[in-house]
Amino acid sequence: MNSQLHDVLVIGAGPGGATAAGLLAQQGLRVLVLEKDEFPRFHIGESLLPMCLPVIERLGVPPNADTFVYKQGATFLCEATGRTRQFVFTETLPGCGTHAWHVDRARFDKALCDAAVRAGAEIRHGETVTDAGTTDDDVFVQTRTATHRGRYLVDASGQSRLLARRADAAVPYENFGRCSVFTHYEGITDAAWEEFSPGNNIRIVLAKGGWGWVIPLPERRLSVGLVGRGKITDADLESSLLSGPLVTRLTKGARRLETRVIGNFSYRNDKPRGARFACVGDSATFLDPVFSSGVTLAMLDAQGVADIAGPALREGREAEPTLMAQHHAGMDRAVRTFAGLIDRFYNSHFAETVFLSPPNDDLQMRRGIMSVLAGDVWRTGNPFQDMLLSARRNEKRMRASTAGSPPSME
Repeated sequence: MNSQLHDVLVIGAGPGGATAAGLLAQQGLRVLVLEKDEFPRFHIGESLLPMCLPVIERLGVPPNADTFVYKQGATFLCEATGRTRQFVFTETLPGCGTHAWHVDRARFDKALCDAAVRAGAEIRHGETVTDAGTTDDDVFVQTRTATHRGRYLVDASGQSRLLARRADAAVPYENFGRCSVFTHYEGITDAAWEEFSPGNNIRIVLAKGGWGWVIPLPERRLSVGLVGRGKITDADLESSLLSGPLVTRLTKGARRLETRVIGNFSYRNDKPRGARFACVGDSATFLDPVFSSGVTLAMLDAQGVADIAGPALREGREAEPTLMAQHHAGMDRAVRTFAGLIDRFYNSHFAETVFLSPPNDDLQMRRGIMSVLAGDVWRTGNPFQDMLLSARRNEKRMRASTAGSPPSME
């Protein structure tokens, strides 16, 4: 039994956990992070949005060329019809960042952890958490070898979603992507690399029942993957995205690395926060990655938790059940915005209308679309976001009425 009391116990050292740990440690708090993997380690989720750049800067992580690749925006395309359209972050509503980054996640996650340690957090790798929870007086995290106690608990356990599983609170998004298969290529030719210049846009390839991505990474590597709503395999990746003209051209002469499959994603945690605890990042919600929202929302979620929990811990208010209520409402707005966008991407002609058609004359609406794609989903006065949120409310009410229950009052 380890009786040492920490201020904060963090489960997981990915972007959400490392961000929370670093920002809490910057406030002089005693932070212990328990991570099952040794770093650096491979991870997917390699494209960021402009809204997380201030958090990266706040953590003190410089954009080194071996980890970061400049990202100007996104290019959507359909190989069957030849239609394509580019979206760039310089076209957002005022106040949003004008670019983002693609990252080598192994190095990026390690850099975030190193920054947290420099701030004073303790990170222990190779520690598998077997249980965690709260009491009226403290919190605990149990590993295979010890039990650690603290005053506040941050679950950043990713898709393991430890507290959600413990509370049976994980609810799937049935109509979103449910599985992905992906690989990397190294040794990309000069001609292929030049095709991404100068903006290095992520390529999002629309496909029946799903979509594919092509992301330029440091050291002339490409990440290529396919997402579908049903079970997909390496054979599906081979017969669709990899055999299409875009990837065939970009990977000519390159070496293909290991192929990986991830399934059972797109869910929300119905109990993400409470007295003495908060779930951040994928342990709170994991949305289909089509709009690259995952890492950005995780880091902003963790930043919000750290900025509220820090003062509360200093003032002895960390046990307040509603401590994170306002933050939770803000994150819920962000998640509902992206969920509305994703729902339309899969379940309507929205993708062809918005992402493949020529720009319309409504400049404010175009800028609103770009602001959502940039992750700027907390502002007011964005007509595109207002449309998404209103449509989500109307759909929920309609489904509730059809089921014979009272309409949802959001």
